[in-house]
Amino acid sequence: MRDERKATLYASMAFIVLVGGCVAALAAPQMQTPLVAAGFVGYVACGRRAMILWKADERVFEQRRRPLETKAPRAKLVAAAIFLSASTAAVLAQQTIFNVPSADVLDPGKVYAEVDELFRPTDPRFSATTVRGVVGVVPGMEAGVNFGGFSSPGPSIPTATVAVKIQPVHAGGFSLTAGGYGLFYLRGSEDGNPAGMGYGFASYRIAGPDTRIDVGGWYSSAGFAKPTSTGGALVSFEQPLPWVKGLTLAADWYSGVNSIGYFSPGFIYGFGHWTAYAAYTMKNGDSKGHGGLIELGYSF
Repeated sequence: MRDERKATLYASMAFIVLVGGCVAALAAPQMQTPLVAAGFVGYVACGRRAMILWKADERVFEQRRRPLETKAPRAKLVAAAIFLSASTAAVLAQQTIFNVPSADVLDPGKVYAEVDELFRPTDPRFSATTVRGVVGVVPGMEAGVNFGGFSSPGPSIPTATVAVKIQPVHAGGFSLTAGGYGLFYLRGSEDGNPAGMGYGFASYRIAGPDTRIDVGGWYSSAGFAKPTSTGGALVSFEQPLPWVKGLTLAADWYSGVNSIGYFSPGFIYGFGHWTAYAAYTMKNGDSKGHGGLIELGYSF
């Protein structure tokens, strides 16, 4: 119980440090980059300490050192792989709202890097970290890769997800966007087999250039969103808030009871080269999968 109280304290400190860094950056624009970076480093350090006190797994590849002596541990590993693919897929390797791809496409030569943290501070507790990068390839096309599957508590199952997004139609406030993902387990088939997903959606800006709504669908092979192939709808919404420069109210949703089936409302705040995201992500059909999502990105 004592460790749990300490863990709660560290989790609170992590949130305070992150918000404090962003607020300090607003008050001192000339120190914006180091203040935000310091806030995020403090958030990661305090958050990691909280997860250790919650009996988090300290060694990324600890599970690999343990022989799988029975079918039960293997089944648990497969279940963990499916969960980790959820945390990987939830922050896929391209520009997104929170989880759903954004209608924004990087210009050729532009680079975007991001660190994401998906977490749940209450039982059942979990935390998953993903690092990703995206680059503009040619006009109307971007590609990226993210490394994820680093989770606690429990075994980490490192993955790489590659992605391509294209936008063949962009006319005024209307656009059509499509893309695909490939999910790979970095330790090979002992963790899972490669899987893929494709999607497409239409985007339209209403009320001038401000409000944007995206509607479309997706389909994945077995092992990406659930053990069997599946698909569904995707929807996202963005509304800039005029009283705070750079602040946007947003929400996105993947349909279905599967590893990417979440509804995530929250806020996006852009300042300089930085973009910060904060959302409460609610898993379809499973309240124990609800959690927080914090992301920090930098455009080069």
